[in-house]
Amino acid sequence: MNIRTVWSVIEGGHPISRAEIARLTGISKPTVSVLLEELLAIGLVTESPDTARDPSHGAVFFGPKPDGVHALALDLGAHRLRGVLAGPGAAIAARRDVDVRGLDAPRMVAAAAELAATLIAEAGVDAGTVRYAVAGVPGVVDRHTGRVWQALNIPALNGFAVVAELEAALGVPVTVENDIDLAALGENTHGTGAAAESFAFLSVGTGVGAGLVLHGHLHRGFSGAAGELDNAFDAQGFADNDPCAAAILEYAAPHATELLGPGAAAPGAELTTELLFDRARAGDPAAAAVVDEVARRISAYIAVLAAVADVELVILGGGIGLNGDLLLHRVAALLQERLPYPPRLEVSALGDGAVLTGAAALGASEAVERVIRERTKTASPY
Repeated sequence: MNIRTVWSVIEGGHPISRAEIARLTGISKPTVSVLLEELLAIGLVTESPDTARDPSHGAVFFGPKPDGVHALALDLGAHRLRGVLAGPGAAIAARRDVDVRGLDAPRMVAAAAELAATLIAEAGVDAGTVRYAVAGVPGVVDRHTGRVWQALNIPALNGFAVVAELEAALGVPVTVENDIDLAALGENTHGTGAAAESFAFLSVGTGVGAGLVLHGHLHRGFSGAAGELDNAFDAQGFADNDPCAAAILEYAAPHATELLGPGAAAPGAELTTELLFDRARAGDPAAAAVVDEVARRISAYIAVLAAVADVELVILGGGIGLNGDLLLHRVAALLQERLPYPPRLEVSALGDGAVLTGAAALGASEAVERVIRERTKTASPY
């Protein structure tokens, strides 16, 4: 416990002196010295004089060793596989995205292993320092079997033993989480949700999903399916509340020619949600009416979240949800009419990097924990 406490202080406020660590933790200076020797020995911490802070005495200060330990963060999507190699504190050592359009789950795992090797090479780090991996997937992850369910966007992912397959391919322990849950974690650690005690991250794009952070902790639910709002709204009689891209384009289809404008007759011309929002920004009344409907549908989802969890904040993300300039005031007005205590609304500060940010934060923490656990089992009485 003491070695973890000292590490958390160093990670959160470096460079820091031995005396400052003792003062902040309440651990005696002799014990702090022993613990620092442990952290230096396992390669998590580095020391150096900080002449800017102590020019006369050249006191020794401590900070995380940048290349001491690493974690892989992966975001598995239907079109893009995003990857990050993260060091202590989720500091990014390398990042790369690859096109995986059309790949099924087994080939996605192979692509993830290839991406991991590329990230390690680009960062120029020792592969042995990579101690953990976290992957986000579009589905419900069974925490007992490591299989994914309700996964429709990636072929053959539904029922796939993704944890075991990724561990075999990457050669390190792997945690697999629902991608929206990881996005909520990202917002909690490095984004808009950092200052909120309880909030929901609502992703509206090719699908709709929510991640819940309650009292500072991710709430996965009994089965890991907390926030899977489509399970309720897809029931008969509620489908007309779906704000996902396909449902909105179906709603707008009768007005497609008008919305496409002069380019409607061009070969290959098709209506997209990006075009809809662009036309609404330009003042097109038909597009504005569709955006009104998007806002109504999003407010229906948020009303359910707010009624059950009474969160103080809802963060919008996803390809549709990120259009906050058009959506926030519309959704807020509808929630004011519908709820006695409507939540505050914000747009994700992390954009399409929210999943990777959450995966990197979780992975870096688990990688450090693994190194400390291995060392303290065999070496340290503290």
